[in-house]
Amino acid sequence: MLKFQQFASLLFLFACGTVAQAQIDQMIDTQKVDFGVIATGSEVQKQVTIRNVHQVPYHIAEVKTSCACAKATIDKYSIEPGDMAVITVQMNTRNFRQRKDSNVIIRFSSPVATEHRIPVTAYIRTDVVFNPGSVQFGEVEVGTEGTASVDIAYAGRPDWDIDDIKITNRYLKATLEPGLRSGGNVNYKLTMSLNKAAPLGGLRDIITIVTNDRTNPNVPLMIEGTVTPDITITPAVVNVGPVAPGQRTLKQIVVKGKKPFRIEDIDCKDMSDCFKANLSDAARPLHVVPIEFNVPNRPGKFSEELVVKIMGRDEPLRFNVTGVITN
Repeated sequence: MLKFQQFASLLFLFACGTVAQAQIDQMIDTQKVDFGVIATGSEVQKQVTIRNVHQVPYHIAEVKTSCACAKATIDKYSIEPGDMAVITVQMNTRNFRQRKDSNVIIRFSSPVATEHRIPVTAYIRTDVVFNPGSVQFGEVEVGTEGTASVDIAYAGRPDWDIDDIKITNRYLKATLEPGLRSGGNVNYKLTMSLNKAAPLGGLRDIITIVTNDRTNPNVPLMIEGTVTPDITITPAVVNVGPVAPGQRTLKQIVVKGKKPFRIEDIDCKDMSDCFKANLSDAARPLHVVPIEFNVPNRPGKFSEELVVKIMGRDEPLRFNVTGVITN
């Protein structure tokens, strides 16, 4: 009888584990992270998305790798239904060379304690070296051009050459300048330009260095940066809280730039008769703007986008006002 109970318990645990693994498989967008062939010193990254398609929250206790040749980080450890988390995987191309295999290990603590592994593979070639390991634009103010450079060094065949730079991002442009060539040592300077029309926000892309190496012609190179606004509004969301019809409430925003500017108007589409902004005629780099809200008789939650027009600036700025109008 005891043996039967033990067998039944093991069978139950196995069934639970199998179901849990099947559910996790449905959540993860890739079952293998393959970097392909990458250069020494490169900082190319891959991302794995975990999307909770189930009806219960999932909690992750730990994310790690089975080898020091790779590193994995996650942006959040609790994933609510419909939400997602992103794991970023990066190879250590400075301390490791040639073929490297590892695993991303994800330990779930609930709803079922289980472990999931994702294989990671890469070939770190020793003949091509990037310095630095990626193109870093840093922070580039919107409307201005950004530039960044990477030195490319090759050691091997004397006839090795770069034939092309493949770019999919229309805001990026590459300029390749040949450097010292001696025997089997070949050097280039790659300069990347970010167009001033690039949109606001983070930039993360990969370009491909195409060489005349028939065995491994393509070498990826990561591009990173952030296009920052020339003028910012704080806070981006103004919460007026619960208010009653007919009530008058006063809030303020701070509009800040790097050089003096003038605010022409602040308006909104649906509740234009409810908001009044006290604007200054002077041009200054910082404006503290009081905004009066006369509450209409429209009970319920509301969220309104207010448009801020800046003199001489084609694209307006925007912020939101939210709250609840009581009965």
